[in-house]
Amino acid sequence: MALLNDYLKDLAELVNRDCGTTNVAGVTSVAQIMKQHFESIGWEAELVDLGPTAGNGLLCKNKPSSTECDVLFNAHLDTVFPDGTAAARPFTIDGDMAHGPGCSDCKSGVLAIYYACREARKEDLDRLSIWCVFNPDEELGSRASQGWLKEMASHAKAALVFEAARAGGELVRSRKGVAAYHVVFKGLTAHAGNNPQDGRNANVAAMRFALAACELADADRGTTVNPGLIKGGIGTNIISDHCEVSFDLRFWNDEDGRDLAEKLLDLTERTWVDGVTQTAERLNYSPAMPLSEATKALVEKINDAAKEAGFEARWVDAGGGSDGNHMAEIGLPVVDGCGPAGGGFHSEREFLRLDTVEERIHMIANLLKNL
Repeated sequence: MALLNDYLKDLAELVNRDCGTTNVAGVTSVAQIMKQHFESIGWEAELVDLGPTAGNGLLCKNKPSSTECDVLFNAHLDTVFPDGTAAARPFTIDGDMAHGPGCSDCKSGVLAIYYACREARKEDLDRLSIWCVFNPDEELGSRASQGWLKEMASHAKAALVFEAARAGGELVRSRKGVAAYHVVFKGLTAHAGNNPQDGRNANVAAMRFALAACELADADRGTTVNPGLIKGGIGTNIISDHCEVSFDLRFWNDEDGRDLAEKLLDLTERTWVDGVTQTAERLNYSPAMPLSEATKALVEKINDAAKEAGFEARWVDAGGGSDGNHMAEIGLPVVDGCGPAGGGFHSEREFLRLDTVEERIHMIANLLKNL
């Protein structure tokens, strides 16, 4: 109980602080607080300048001279909430739940990393090289920190991401990759009543294209294609000469992702309506975080560590992405959801399950014995 009380006191300090991604000073202040925590247990802690649009990152090492690490722990310092939210909805505890902006996404994970390192056995800290990497802009896609995260991950043997465990306590062993494509169709306008034959309907081409694209999805392989946004035409009595469709592609491994994208682009080379042309642009891309053989081995070690901590670890495969996806791109085994359990993210209903705090901290400290 003493550990939980200390944790909650430190968590309140983090939650009661505005640190939305664009609040550079606020995010940096969280990094500074965590820097002091790690320095208090004898770790090297360094603020990292990631440019003017983001707060500082933070890199903490138990072995200051290390150039490689046995395991990398990651969590993000920012939240989605605007300035003033911390004062309007400060940290509170209601029975077995804590509330407040970022209490679970991702302040609980940030702090769980520190406490797991604080609780680790001396012999494990002497034997292992551990890096704790905190980035400042995950909620806006880690635009400033993505390259830094991948560089840090390239020196690691494994990585654990401390986004919150699911509300039921499940950890995340794999995540789908995602790619977004924007396809523009250009045709020829005409009057829909008087001379429709003179028009070239971009809307019809787009609909035929979208239906064909959906057929590229493969349930057995877990790939999906979603035409999530369609915009075309200016009136029902006009043959549309312009239409745009935005697609979301999801995949469990990067090979399937490349295959899916190639097939989508192949569709742009076909004629869907005579006289209508189409072009495609990739808007964004996030690689998959696959359940590789190396990841399966890491999962088993965490399962054993959880049992020693007194609970059974349960896992999910997630369709959404995180910073773990970017680190997994280099072939690194990565698991996610290693923080205490919670839910209601990005809303006033956000909560942290206090009954999972100590067990998750002990799980990670136990894991270090097996690395």
